Amino acid sequence: MTDLSARLERLTPAQRALLDRRLADRQRATSVGAIPRRARRDRARLTDAQERIWLHRQRQPDAPAHNVPSAWRLRGRLDLDALTRAVHAVMARHEVLRSTFELDGDQPVQVIHPHLPFAVRTIDLSDLPPERREERMWQEARAEGNRPFYLDAGPLLRMLAIRLADDEHVLVRIFDHMIWDRASMGIFGQEVAGFYRAYVEGGTYDPPPLPIQYGDYAEWQPEWIEREVRVRHLPYWRRQLAGTPPAPELPTDHPERRGATNRSGQHYFRLSPELTGALRRFAHEERTTLNVVLLAVWKFLLHRLTGAEDVVVGTNSSTRRRAETEPLMGLFLTMLPLRTTVRSELTFRELVAATRRTMTGALDHHDIPIGVILDELNIGRGVGLGALYRAAFIMVDFRHEAPLSMAGLDLEPLMLEKQTVTIDLSIGYFDEAGEDSVYGMIEYNSDLFTAATIDRMWQQLELLLHGAVATPDRPMAELPTPAGDGAER
Repeated sequence: MTDLSARLERLTPAQRALLDRRLADRQRATSVGAIPRRARRDRARLTDAQERIWLHRQRQPDAPAHNVPSAWRLRGRLDLDALTRAVHAVMARHEVLRSTFELDGDQPVQVIHPHLPFAVRTIDLSDLPPERREERMWQEARAEGNRPFYLDAGPLLRMLAIRLADDEHVLVRIFDHMIWDRASMGIFGQEVAGFYRAYVEGGTYDPPPLPIQYGDYAEWQPEWIEREVRVRHLPYWRRQLAGTPPAPELPTDHPERRGATNRSGQHYFRLSPELTGALRRFAHEERTTLNVVLLAVWKFLLHRLTGAEDVVVGTNSSTRRRAETEPLMGLFLTMLPLRTTVRSELTFRELVAATRRTMTGALDHHDIPIGVILDELNIGRGVGLGALYRAAFIMVDFRHEAPLSMAGLDLEPLMLEKQTVTIDLSIGYFDEAGEDSVYGMIEYNSDLFTAATIDRMWQQLELLLHGAVATPDRPMAELPTPAGDGAER
């Protein structure tokens, strides 16, 4: 049996159905025709996702809300010159990394430059006492991640190398979301690593030529929206979201501070191996995914906190369904509003079934820019997604991703938090190869919530996870809450 066959054998029926749908999408995308190269190479229109961020940035140009930070601890000899050359090589391949944004008349456009200067900034902390070195490293890393980009001044990426010792650095990387999504992280990492190895070891690295550039996709997108999105996907979302009430307010500690600074707070957690295993087994028995099971519990907690039965939760989804967009860096991201009726008398098994139907429908029609949905619902793009939902859910499966490696270096990923948020409350679960438990983070607007409130919220969620998977045929209303904590705050 081949490795591919073995992986297919391990898929649950729900995962196999999702794979079949994505293969069908790929076939349908091929039949629509290839994305052509645009005539004017020095500029392009914005995609729908970029336009939404652009409008937000006009109101808050100095806010770092759309910074995407990440960091690695590198052990071994770091060649900064080779790293800089490698980044320049990747920038030469991807126009979006050489883009800035400006107004052309009254329309925003992305301007593609033949070259933009780039250098890895360095800070040397090796002379500090060991007990101060790590603390200062985190201060510098967070400060770099919190420094805003300005869309008319590129490049919209930065790197900071913090030297801790001759053979130890922390590499901080920040991108602007206008040119970046999660898949771009993998593409950038693998290509930088390939060029870096070639420069360090004296070999060559020749990735395949890119079939198109992000600007070509941007120019083609309006035609695709009219020919396919409005015909195939929009009718589903029109029906699914018909009559959606305004998003209920979450019970915050300081509602009067809404919009003050949108500072982020984080609460980290890890599910026990026993709980993770029980959740996986239940998902398998119900012929669904762990993603759906965890989402169902999150939806019930939101129902319990707000009293709302019409629960909408946002989740992100990639729009990279065409072969020519897969190797591109850029923003191929949309948000899906997942709407489910949640009632306290439902059993967990019933709630999971309802959540599965919601997720299946959304994934069948995921290839739609959120701006098209907002326009259909007559929600101004400047209003934002808060009109639809106040809470989000993501699950990231790292188990099938190729690990990043760089010549002569051992890499350890570090968790570098965003300093601002664009949504009140979100939960993220992370599933890694070789781990026997799932870990995660609740990210929240710390202007609105105190850390103590979020800690109580996590206690409720953890109890719900344990109780739901242990007694899936019991009404959810009968599941316990933390001692001394009511069902609603």
